[in-house]
Amino acid sequence: MIAEAMSSALAGTDWVVFGSLAALAGCLALDETAAAQTWLSQPLPAALLAGAVAGDPALGLAVGLPLQLALTMNLPVGQTITGDVSGAAVAVVGAAAVGGSRPGWPIAPHDASLTGWLVLGAALLSLAGHPLVQAERRLHLVWMLQGHRTLRDGRLGRVDAIHGRCLAAGFLRGTLFAGAALLLVTTVWLPLHAMLPPVAGAAMAWLPWLAGALGLGAVAERYGALRHWRWVIGGLACGWLAGVVA
Repeated sequence: MIAEAMSSALAGTDWVVFGSLAALAGCLALDETAAAQTWLSQPLPAALLAGAVAGDPALGLAVGLPLQLALTMNLPVGQTITGDVSGAAVAVVGAAAVGGSRPGWPIAPHDASLTGWLVLGAALLSLAGHPLVQAERRLHLVWMLQGHRTLRDGRLGRVDAIHGRCLAAGFLRGTLFAGAALLLVTTVWLPLHAMLPPVAGAAMAWLPWLAGALGLGAVAERYGALRHWRWVIGGLACGWLAGVVA
């Protein structure tokens, strides 16, 4: 039964788009620290790019903006990034956008419950990708230590070859992670949303409102100004007021 459900979820999938999204995630994995560092690998631009590739930039904005706000302090500046946010954002937005073209799967940014579910899925996928990022960087360290031999024999080509291997490993890690995540979101995460009880669905609708408060709380707590929970309460209050006004 599970295999039949997965086959049904994958029926009609545009594999060319899925492949393009996986390649995009590979490029964004390089952008984090290894290559240009344009910051296109941040959650919002990554989600927007994925939405553009999959034909729904608005969905990329709806998912990427809360993620960007929540992860305000997760920047590749003087520290190690936590998780694989770019790969997760690409996978969630891409799978949802491709799935939105199906009858019976009304994926739309205005669905607050679904938006919260997608944001939660991206956050969980990002955390799941963190061990892969760390393993890749440990591999980079092993390779770069081999470059010390160049100090003895002067073979500069060895360093270039090691650098090329590091770039290839980063691209491959991002591509494979996003590819696996695309399949997981399509076959498991999106169908689960339809099975959520009403209370859980309502909670998901609140989640995007909390993202900004969590991000501001992380900034304030980093500099010792306030505690995180106060910003969470502030986010809940803003969400409640927005619901009342709407």
